Amino acid sequence: MKSNVLYALALSATALFACGNAGTEQTEEMNEPVAESVTYKADLDASVVNWRGEVAGVYGHDGFVKLSSGSVTLTGDVITGGEFTIDMTGIYPTDSASYSDEDGRRASDLQGHLSTEDFFATATYPTSKFVITNVEGNTVTGDLTIRDKTHQETVEITSSEVTESGVKITGKMIFNRQDFDVSWVHFMKDMILSDDIALTITLVAIK
Repeated sequence: MKSNVLYALALSATALFACGNAGTEQTEEMNEPVAESVTYKADLDASVVNWRGEVAGVYGHDGFVKLSSGSVTLTGDVITGGEFTIDMTGIYPTDSASYSDEDGRRASDLQGHLSTEDFFATATYPTSKFVITNVEGNTVTGDLTIRDKTHQETVEITSSEVTESGVKITGKMIFNRQDFDVSWVHFMKDMILSDDIALTITLVAIK
């Protein structure tokens, strides 16, 4: 009889201990802080999109465009949304080939050509746009619109820094120009302009 009483007491103590732990675990879960979503406004002076196009591996042109507006939303240190507008009227070449004196060309010549219907038709389509639709790890997926053509593209994030005052994010994108009716063909048959345009994106944004 005595052993039965002791056994019952032991069971009761075990049950109480288990319930106490469950309550503690539930309380801890309820007390876990929820990350706050913060939207940062793009710093238009500090942000830049560098581009590169190549002709059959023989030579290439480099340059940059700037944002005209943009914002990015982070939950904690994770990107959860964003929308960016690019000023296509300022497609600035920076490579040495664009400044060659030997053939009389200037960067303004290339800039002018890139602005025509052969390429980005900036008089008709002065801006391009990228809207984030999904983020998985370091891969940001979004809708890229150039010349009123929209295709899904991805940006691979290479670095991300979040501070109290803002964020700095860098990433890389490669898109096919043919998807956006940028279909110029080189006038020399052996000089094939690559369909791939490489972008290196630096986004600086503040609260």
